[in-house]
Amino acid sequence: MTTTSERLAPLAGPTATGRTPDPRASRSAARLAEVRERLAPVFRSIAESAAAREAGRVIDRDAVRRLAEAGFTSLRVPVEYGGSGLSFAESAELIVELAAADSNLTQALRAHLVNEENVLGHPDPAFRDRWLRRLGEGAVVGNAVTEVNNAVGEGTTRLVQDVEGTWRLNGTKYYSTGSLYADWIIVAAVDARGEEIAATVPVDAPGVTLRDDWDGFGQQLTASGTTVFKDTPVEPDEVYRGGLDDGTRVATGQASWQFLHLASLTGIAQAVVRDAAEYVRGRRRSFSHGVTELPRDDAQVLQVVGEVSSSAFAARAALDAVVTALGEILAREAAGEALPEDDVNALYIRVYQAQQVIARNVLEAATRWFEVGGASATSSAKRFDRHWRNARVLANHNPLIYRARYIGDWEVNGTPPGRAYRIGSA
Repeated sequence: MTTTSERLAPLAGPTATGRTPDPRASRSAARLAEVRERLAPVFRSIAESAAAREAGRVIDRDAVRRLAEAGFTSLRVPVEYGGSGLSFAESAELIVELAAADSNLTQALRAHLVNEENVLGHPDPAFRDRWLRRLGEGAVVGNAVTEVNNAVGEGTTRLVQDVEGTWRLNGTKYYSTGSLYADWIIVAAVDARGEEIAATVPVDAPGVTLRDDWDGFGQQLTASGTTVFKDTPVEPDEVYRGGLDDGTRVATGQASWQFLHLASLTGIAQAVVRDAAEYVRGRRRSFSHGVTELPRDDAQVLQVVGEVSSSAFAARAALDAVVTALGEILAREAAGEALPEDDVNALYIRVYQAQQVIARNVLEAATRWFEVGGASATSSAKRFDRHWRNARVLANHNPLIYRARYIGDWEVNGTPPGRAYRIGSA
């Protein structure tokens, strides 16, 4: 059967608009179709194995490698560097599709996708060229930023030069999302003077230890565990002064990081609708108090599926509003434009508003749909509960109550919303 998104695909050509299609738009659509065709079998395989992989806690590095080979990890990288050269909006569509297949993998690649935007708009040409080549060749990036009970810049991980002048990294990080799938790790540290500094190191560098000890009840396959660095050497070109998220660049700021959470949640909503429809369509048992012999014909069951579908629609509409605003700002920033504060503040408010809409709708949908079935819907083998668990963990990363306060303070007092995000201290 066709999906809702397939049935509602935009029309093309003069019959839809009364105007001759823009050749650039036609080329862009053809490129997106080509990338989607390459990725479709990979997404399908990932979706089919998602429940079993979670049941066995399988960190499937091969799945990420297949995504990289099919071009998912270089969607935004220019064609001349080996990427697909997609627009931000086009890449967002595919990010949601991966999240619908398995939101664990979208979250595992969150640091990689933010870094891709960072590279595209980076002011240093040498940095940009070096990393575009790596990304175009299929390199995957993870992160090791947060420490237990510490904010960024207040951690104990240190990057200093030894007596011979070699940079050495020492410390322990938690929430190292995606690093077990990655080739490179972005690390936040402090230097000898206690000032923020960052580095990128290969996952197989001497002294790097990766542990899959993340114990959250959701997003279990994101490899968000512990990373230990012991006298790990760092190349001078891979040392970067300053913090990773100081609020000065949108590409590396909370608007971009939060967008990936929202895209993952939106994909989960699509997965809920997919699984609910398939479950009802194939169900042969009804209840004595049902109104039809088959659940697929029961008006009350269909109402629930319709409500869940509408929640997914609301999530997607809110995400699309973010994609439009964020894509425009990222393009202006990458072009070297000095962004007016009002424009950036408006973007952050939109992201935080979308967070309220998307998280609440997806959590409700992931719970509500269980009304369509009996005890069989709760089968551990099906693991339908993973949708709620994954959505709950994603929503918990940046609590809604604080973002709602920002929105209210903006509406009432005109107070600019916070941008930088710190863990461990107010």
